[in-house]
Amino acid sequence: MNIENSININFENYLISIIMPAYNAAAYIKEAIDSVLAQTYLNWELIIIDDGSTDDTAKIIKEELLKDQRIKYYYQANGKQGKARNLGISKSNGKYLAFLDSDDIWMPQKLEIQVIEIQEKNVDLVFSDSYIFNNSETDLYKRMNIKGAVFYERNSVQLFLKGNGIPILTVLVKKEKIITAGGFSEKLDIQNVEDYHLWLKLLMSNNIFYSSDQVLAKYREHNNSATANDKIVLDKIPNVFFDLLENFPNYQKLIKRELKLKFILVYKNNTFKKQELAMWINKNSKYLSKQKESYMYLLLNFLLPTKVTKRLLIYFLNA
Repeated sequence: MNIENSININFENYLISIIMPAYNAAAYIKEAIDSVLAQTYLNWELIIIDDGSTDDTAKIIKEELLKDQRIKYYYQANGKQGKARNLGISKSNGKYLAFLDSDDIWMPQKLEIQVIEIQEKNVDLVFSDSYIFNNSETDLYKRMNIKGAVFYERNSVQLFLKGNGIPILTVLVKKEKIITAGGFSEKLDIQNVEDYHLWLKLLMSNNIFYSSDQVLAKYREHNNSATANDKIVLDKIPNVFFDLLENFPNYQKLIKRELKLKFILVYKNNTFKKQELAMWINKNSKYLSKQKESYMYLLLNFLLPTKVTKRLLIYFLNA
């Protein structure tokens, strides 16, 4: 986007509250904060939630507080990402919200471009493409390949039920929409996918999204990042869908179809001990209203090798 040719916007009217949860982030958080300080858009506040860190995270943050009065710091006992982000939102004063994890980095024009986009496109949430890198910023080896598009109503819900296509570090969203949707889930069995859960809630509540193919951020991939924990994420997706199933009955048919596919993926992509598979049989049966059938599969799991039970689950319980 050519900012100089965009509509005339009085930036003073559009405070952006940036929410940054931090847990043992001493190795990276200064880089993340510096990328906020480098923004060409100046009307922002950075709200950092220390989620019970035990390293030097707090010390580094307090040093950064001295640099700029727009940076604010709050501490909570470890409560995971959803609770930390909700606390940040409750302390925010902005019309818009942006999210930056403590190990990621923004491009300097990220906020300036998106505050124009969200108004020019007349949408509720915007997001963009992002680089993915390891360790050093010079190691930019791939992109998330986000394409330019507008998302709304049933077709978009169906698309996003297949996977989370929104990098949270690239999001700018109207604060009122997040509050109306109830914010991030704080349920422990949804953490690590609480952002995906929220995007689906927003889409199912008739909000409109816009995506840009501009690269406006850099996602750091390391041992503790979300993409490094794909198994954990995959295991939690059924919990997201079940929660949505209970709260959005108009989308019940779409959610159930995708929920079945997610269970099949879990069975195919995991090696289970019998006790672990029994837990999944109970969850599968409950989430798809097939509790009566669970006893038969629990018995088969007890009698047969798990790989055989998994095949039966794929072909019958999720039929």
